[in-house]
Amino acid sequence: MNILGLGGSGHSFSACILKNGEIKYAIEEERLNKIKHSLLPDNSIHIARSRASTYCLEAAKIPIDQLDLVIGNDLMNELYYTKFRDKIILINHHLAHASSCYFTSNYAESAILVIDGRGSNVGFSRKSQDLESIETVSYYYGNGNKIKELGKISGQMINDFFPANSVGEFYDSITREIGFGFLGDGKTMGLAAYGKDTYVKEFERFYYFNINTGNFKRTYNQNKKMKAFIKKILQEVTDESEIFQRKADLAYAVQFHLEKIVIGFANFIYRKTKSKNLCLSGGVFLNSVANYKILKETPFEHIYVFPAAGDSGLSIGSALYGYHVLNNRPKKEFYHFSPFLGKEYQEEEILDILRMYDNKLTYEKPLNLYDEVANFISLNKIIGWFQGKSEFGPRALGNRSILVNPQQGEMKGILNHRIKKRENFRPFAPTIIEEYQADFFELDIASHYMLMISPVKNEKIIKIPAVTHVDGSARIHTVNKSTNYKLFKLISAFKNKTNIPLLLNTSFNTNNMPIVESPIDAVKCFLESKMDYLVIEDFLITKK
Repeated sequence: MNILGLGGSGHSFSACILKNGEIKYAIEEERLNKIKHSLLPDNSIHIARSRASTYCLEAAKIPIDQLDLVIGNDLMNELYYTKFRDKIILINHHLAHASSCYFTSNYAESAILVIDGRGSNVGFSRKSQDLESIETVSYYYGNGNKIKELGKISGQMINDFFPANSVGEFYDSITREIGFGFLGDGKTMGLAAYGKDTYVKEFERFYYFNINTGNFKRTYNQNKKMKAFIKKILQEVTDESEIFQRKADLAYAVQFHLEKIVIGFANFIYRKTKSKNLCLSGGVFLNSVANYKILKETPFEHIYVFPAAGDSGLSIGSALYGYHVLNNRPKKEFYHFSPFLGKEYQEEEILDILRMYDNKLTYEKPLNLYDEVANFISLNKIIGWFQGKSEFGPRALGNRSILVNPQQGEMKGILNHRIKKRENFRPFAPTIIEEYQADFFELDIASHYMLMISPVKNEKIIKIPAVTHVDGSARIHTVNKSTNYKLFKLISAFKNKTNIPLLLNTSFNTNNMPIVESPIDAVKCFLESKMDYLVIEDFLITKK
């Protein structure tokens, strides 16, 4: 059975191919059109082309007429499925999120919590037939191949594209007001670590939340008052350091309240289901600080966050719903989701690209590649690392990564300034060999998808300053031989030289560009940046 899943909403479009229940290929549109998040409307022509679906179909060698099902979510802009209009099935947005995390988990049953900015239209307001009611939080319970809806929070869609009662919109509003723009919530999370609790009490008046009933309300007027408050306190100062501190304090406040709210929601669904397992999806759960708090401060024994928790993950969620629910196929047991879902590039393709840039590059295939690269990293060289299939989702998990020595604190500033060209307060993540995780971090579960932040052990902070955030935390990525053998091998070689079993790992891209997908993307990014070396498969590449 061949299923094409399409994902996205008004942004973050994607596609995946499911063959007999197995995810064969998946890719985000931005990796192909080179427009971050594939935002509409400026990207309308590119969206209508749906390169991601073509990429997946060609990689899987499946003609369109051999597709048994095309499926997506009903919030997806119809431009994106133009060429499949006659055959596509559309399902509820939050249900697609729920499917993405539940059917890729290894749980036989689980509570499921979905939180984002906005989801599907769930009807019209009883007060006004002119105002749509939009889902913002959804509770589900998964058992076997069934997903049962337990309840929803929804809110009116009001002017200025404002969904009432939205936790995601609450966080995003702060993000925009302090200058980070749409989908810049990761910056707010990073900035919050520099803040103090100055405005925590003030923010209590900008929403209502009942921990016992799970009822969350946030009105348009509360949002207006919050925006006016932020504008006022930011206009009171002109000194750059004071502006930064006030923005950090605002970020701290919204992060504090987000954690309080999602912990409350998680406890509420635990009381409803009594499950020991919790699956999480929706853009809010890209907040790895909040994810860690859920792990530590709720009764759930096991927590799984889908790696592509935002709207790009809906292609996989929709396809899996089509397979397991619409076609009544059993859920897999003992499932480990692999995020490496791009196509592989053959050596001859790579050589063709390298020959194209023969006047700018030198390349070789060292016999001891891993030892050489580990040595370069120990000497504080910046490495572009391109291996195998690209990762699906927003995190670089070792196949499209920039790798750096974590022992040198100044590497944070060098990377942010020279390569990423982004704000200096933004942290970098460690990728650590799984067996050594407990030696360095206060996290007792594996973090294979870089979606958990944990305190660094006090005695280790001095050893890995480049991956330790200002508050002593780190967003952890764990690897072992089976999850990413090549990265495991490189880190092992680095450990042999330094006795440090981890590397700084950041995404292989520059500011405002998507993560590279192909060898030519990698070469162009390498030449346009100040990276020192590039590794593509077994080739070690330098600039002339």
